[in-house]
Amino acid sequence: MRRALAIVAIVACTPAEHRDARDKYDDGVDKLAAKDFAGAESALIEARNEAGVDPELRFRAAYDLGVAYAAHADQTKAGKDADLAKALELEQEAVSWFFDAERQRKDDPDTEANLAIARARVQAITDELRKGENTLEHRLDAVIDEQRGVLDQARAAWAHVKDSAGADPLAQQSALTHLADQERGVVAEAGVIGDLAGDEIDAIGKKPDDKRDDKEKVRLVQLKNLDSYLGDARSRIAEARRELQDLAADQGVARAEAALVALKRAREQLRDPINVLRDVAADQLQIMQQTQTVATHDAGGSLLGSAAPDQGPLPGWLAPGAMAERQSGLRDRLEEVRARLAAGAEHQDQAKDDDKKLLARVAAALPHVAAASGAMERARDRLGAAKLDDASAAERDALVELAQAIEQFADLKQTIDLAAETQHGVVGLLSPEAAKQLAPAERTSQTAQALAQNTARMERIKELLADEAAKLDQAPAPKDPKQADAQKQQLEQLKQQLAAAEPLRADAAKAIADTAAAIKANKDPIAPAKLAADKLDDLRRLFFSVIEHLEELIRQQGETRDRTSKANGEDDFTRAPELPELVQRETEHAAMAKAITDALAKQADDAAKQPPQQGQQQGPSAKTLSAAADEVRLGQGEMTDANTAIGKAKDAKTQSVSLKPAIDHEAKAIEHLENALKLLQPPKQNKSDQNKDDKDKQQQQQQQQQQQQQQQGGAAQRARDEDAQRQRQRRDQESKSEPVEQDW
Repeated sequence: MRRALAIVAIVACTPAEHRDARDKYDDGVDKLAAKDFAGAESALIEARNEAGVDPELRFRAAYDLGVAYAAHADQTKAGKDADLAKALELEQEAVSWFFDAERQRKDDPDTEANLAIARARVQAITDELRKGENTLEHRLDAVIDEQRGVLDQARAAWAHVKDSAGADPLAQQSALTHLADQERGVVAEAGVIGDLAGDEIDAIGKKPDDKRDDKEKVRLVQLKNLDSYLGDARSRIAEARRELQDLAADQGVARAEAALVALKRAREQLRDPINVLRDVAADQLQIMQQTQTVATHDAGGSLLGSAAPDQGPLPGWLAPGAMAERQSGLRDRLEEVRARLAAGAEHQDQAKDDDKKLLARVAAALPHVAAASGAMERARDRLGAAKLDDASAAERDALVELAQAIEQFADLKQTIDLAAETQHGVVGLLSPEAAKQLAPAERTSQTAQALAQNTARMERIKELLADEAAKLDQAPAPKDPKQADAQKQQLEQLKQQLAAAEPLRADAAKAIADTAAAIKANKDPIAPAKLAADKLDDLRRLFFSVIEHLEELIRQQGETRDRTSKANGEDDFTRAPELPELVQRETEHAAMAKAITDALAKQADDAAKQPPQQGQQQGPSAKTLSAAADEVRLGQGEMTDANTAIGKAKDAKTQSVSLKPAIDHEAKAIEHLENALKLLQPPKQNKSDQNKDDKDKQQQQQQQQQQQQQQQGGAAQRARDEDAQRQRQRRDQESKSEPVEQDW
């Protein structure tokens, strides 16, 4: 039977032994009995610190501190307002104090048992917090981060070798060998992910075809494609490892980059089609910009239109043949998306009513995806024939078709996002900087096309707002009368949100029309264009989904960091056309970070103003929201610093400027954004039969803890590493403040 964590009263002491520290101890015990855990912890810590040469008091205070923190952890992880992260911290404190008590009295059975129990609880809470970390998606994200780190370091080593011509060629041997060792771990993890995918493929494959639902059929296609790309990634990583071992930095970088691309392609199989299409469109835009750069170079001009006869030859990877290969690979990615969409559209007639609307969008998107694929094929052929102007036109056609395909999947928030992004693009096209980079006819064409798209979107948003309002009117009443008031209040808030949205949409629509009219009348269109962008930003924030936008921002900032790292390894001419886009991307990231910060700050203020209502908290606390806002704000600052660093490289006239500071700022920005996401995404709790589940969990924990007590050695070993550093620090502090400890 499991031993309970018990409060052990201190033994009686003689008057001569009585000290203030024991009074504080008694006060702590009283507060612990009254379940005032914070007060008990404070009093007991004071007693422990002031115990001096009283060994009994030192032991009892440490022991009861373990009891207090363990009980406090139990309270924190119970109920609907459970905070497992805080409970983990408290339980770890309990382990530390029980360990301290055991160090002072090694033969005490209660201390040994409770230490093992506390450690087992730490492991249980940790497992609960880490739920989902073994999913394919999570592990793919992790291995991509690892490979990205290897690539960054390999590029840095390669750049050092190039910059140190004539120096010792073995100067980077240690760094390259270390990277080769890291690649061994990456390829092993990629193998584990492949095994997990294979297990899921086998599980679905055991079902007969007529027993698989549509989601399983689509998932099977995704997993098979994922497995294929993982195999390619593993081969590339193994090649990179061999090259790095042989100190071939340039070939190692090429193989490591190819491996990263393959890993991203694998992850892409599990992403939503609209997000994959957006990635493809972004890469298509990059190829189009490269095509235009090569055409400008071949014409003997610079990006600013002036003659530049001393530019020198183009790097090999910008040769038309190399770009044709990249265009071909991009088309293959698009064909994968088309296959996924087609697999769903085949069963449109048999779909449930809830799915028919989605599949109708799929059917509407497929012609645009097919047209984009055809345009990419034409672009590849024109690049292969070195017909750059024709290739650029085909690439632009592909982008237009991709945009129309993406929009078929857009819901209200996504349509607003697209409109806002497009309008900011219009403002950019109307800027003096764009006038220097684009021919007048091209600039006019792109602006007119973007305004036409947004004009159509304004009507689409109006329809979607009406659809959302209709859904609210048809919302069924809750079965539980206790929930009726809460739902009524929520519906009223949503209706107010929709009512506030329509004026903003109308103002944006008018400003867009005014922009088009100003252009036609040869007047200044900047003011109405910016007004439309501001109104759409306000509309965007009105429907802000912080988690979704934060996740998307993390992904986009990661892609920008990859591009910055790649540019850092290129010569000045090759990277020159890439730097303005990097500046623009970081500007957009910082703007989104500011919008997220403002939204979180407002939510924190609203939460702080709400009176506490038992059992009704459904989201992060005001303190958590405020902390998340601070993290995003710090990330925004890092983005601004990265933008400044890239801008210095872009504006440099006489010497090359390293992008390493920008890469470091981008990495820190991602870290801050991920910290914010962790704060906003606590572990998911079961919502149904909560009380029953809590009792079941307690019984399971009791059984587990009984087993842990019987096998204390195993439980102690699992947690020993976690406690070692904490205990060393505690012992160091104690030895400094209480030197008599050495005599005991």
